[in-house]
Amino acid sequence: MTRSVFVAIPVKNGADYLAEAIESVLSQDGVDLTVRVIDNRSDDDSLEIAQRYAAQDPRLTAERNPVDVFYYGSLNRALAAAEAEYFVPFAHDDVMQPGNLRRKVDALEETGAGFATSTCMQIDERGEFLRFGPDHRETPLLTPAPDFFPRIVPTNDVACQSVVARTAALRAVGGFDGRSFYAGDWLTWMRLSLRWPVVALPEPLTAFRIHEAAGTLSSLRSGIGARDVPSTLDRVFCDEAMPAAWRDGRDRLVAASHLSMARELTHVGLLRIADGWSAYMATGRALALLPADADLRRAYLTAVRAAGLHEPDLPADAVALAPESEAEAGALAATVRQLGVLLGRLTVTVDAERVSEAMALLEPVFGDADLDVAVLPTDDPRPLLTAGCVALAGWGSAFAVVAESAGVPVFPHSIPEPFAGPPDAGQWQTVDSAACLP
Repeated sequence: MTRSVFVAIPVKNGADYLAEAIESVLSQDGVDLTVRVIDNRSDDDSLEIAQRYAAQDPRLTAERNPVDVFYYGSLNRALAAAEAEYFVPFAHDDVMQPGNLRRKVDALEETGAGFATSTCMQIDERGEFLRFGPDHRETPLLTPAPDFFPRIVPTNDVACQSVVARTAALRAVGGFDGRSFYAGDWLTWMRLSLRWPVVALPEPLTAFRIHEAAGTLSSLRSGIGARDVPSTLDRVFCDEAMPAAWRDGRDRLVAASHLSMARELTHVGLLRIADGWSAYMATGRALALLPADADLRRAYLTAVRAAGLHEPDLPADAVALAPESEAEAGALAATVRQLGVLLGRLTVTVDAERVSEAMALLEPVFGDADLDVAVLPTDDPRPLLTAGCVALAGWGSAFAVVAESAGVPVFPHSIPEPFAGPPDAGQWQTVDSAACLP
C-alpha cells in the first residue's frame, strides 16, 4: 500500500504564516506526500512564497484560482484532482506537529475508519501555546458509525486542519458544501460520521492559530457564522443516513446551536440587528423552535434587555410593513408560522393608496391563518412601535433600524438562507451536486 496523502493548503493573503505551514507539512514522514497550495487571488506575496517552495521540492505545487472561490471551493478543486488515497484539508496559518500524518494514516489503515482527527493546540500570532481545543483526550480512540455524530453536535468538535480523510469517502458526500460559508467542513464531518467509524487521537498533532485575520474570528464579527452554523446543523437532518430515532431531537439541537451562536455574538458585541446578526435575534430563533421552554424565554428576554430594547409581552403584538411582492408576503407569512404561539396579533401597515394591492398579496398567505391579522392604512408605522410589541421586518431593511431605535425588538423575515439553492459549480461549492444534501 502506498500510504499516499494529498494535503491541500488554500491561502488568501497569508504571507505572514504560510511558510511555517508549508514547512510543517513537508517535514512529515512515513507517507507518500503530495502538497498543493491554492491561492485565492491574494494581494500579498502568498503565491510567490509557495512557488519558491515548489521550485525546491517536487512534492509541492502552487497555483492561483482564476477567481476567488473561497476556502471550501479551493478544497473542492484540490479534492477533484487528488489521486491519493487520503486527503487533508489544511490551512495556511496552522502547523502540523511531527508525525501527524503518519499517526493518522496508521490509525485509518488499522481501523478502516472514514477519517481521523486529533486534539488540537490553539496558538497565538507568535506561535505561543494558548490552550487545547478541540480536546479529544477523553474521546474514544475509535467510534463506530453513527455514534460519533452526537459528539460533534450542537457545536463542532473537529478542527478542519486536524483531519485526514479517505478521499473516496469525501467525494461520496460531495466534498465540502460551500453553500455554508463557515461550516461546510462541519457538515462534511457530520455526514461522514453517519456512514463511517471515526478515529480521534488524544495527542495534540496540529496547532490552530488564533489571530485577528483568522476566518473563525471574521465569521463571528460578521455574524455570518450565526446564520450558517444552525442552518448547517438543521440541514444534516435531511441526510438519508440519519437514524430515524434521532430526528425527533432536531429542534432541540438546532436551538442549542442558535444559543451557542448568541453567546458568541454577545462576546463580540453584536447585540442589535442594526449591527448585523444579533444575539437576541439568535436567541429568538431558538425560542421559536421551542416556545414552551421557560429557560429559553428567560434567555430571550435577557438578550433583548442587553440590547437596550423593551421586553416584549409574549404572546406579543407584532407590527409589519405591507409586503411589496409575493416573495416578501410568503417570507412574512413563513416567519409568522415560525413564531407560532409567540405572537398574539399582527398589524400590517400600508400606505392608503396600496391597500388593495397589499390585500391581494396578503390574502393568499394569511387567508386561513389562526392569527388575528389587521391591515392598517397609514404612512407612519412608528406610533405602533410601543413597549411590549415586536416588529417583523425584512432582513436589512430600514424598518428594522427604525423599530430598534424605538426600543422594539425585531424578528426579521427574508433572511438569506445558505441552502436556498443548489451548489454553485462555478464557485466549486461541491465536487458532486448529486451527492449534496437537497
